[in-house]
Amino acid sequence: MCDRGESYQHFVLKLLSYCLFSHNKQATINARLKNNQPDVSIKALDEHYETWLSVDQPDISMLTKIAKRVDELWVVTTLESDWLNEYQRQLALISNSHLIAFDSQFIEQLVTHLSKNLQWDITIDQQTISVADKHHFYQTRDLVWH
Repeated sequence: MCDRGESYQHFVLKLLSYCLFSHNKQATINARLKNNQPDVSIKALDEHYETWLSVDQPDISMLTKIAKRVDELWVVTTLESDWLNEYQRQLALISNSHLIAFDSQFIEQLVTHLSKNLQWDITIDQQTISVADKHHFYQTRDLVWH
């Protein structure tokens, strides 16, 4: 469910992030939009975060602090975003950080065709992610994953 203050782009990026990490049964999607909480997370048995995912345009100073307390820090955003252009170098300096960046057109197509009842079939194949619903098929043209 999309939180009241959440943009549709943030929501779509969060859903895709969850799908990418859902092979781990401990993966959890955060239904609320809170800056001090991950959008998607994986916790260890001792309750520390093994994986913390923040999507769209997270606060870089908060990410720097969080990185010290988690095993892996992931940022999921769009390739053409101003945020990525501004903070990609800083993000690369965080030793346990990783980046997934989708092409903006792929995300915009998904946002445009959102419905109240999502029934997506998602295929992850090497450097391509595809989403199909009852009426449309969407596929990444550019994807950065490291």
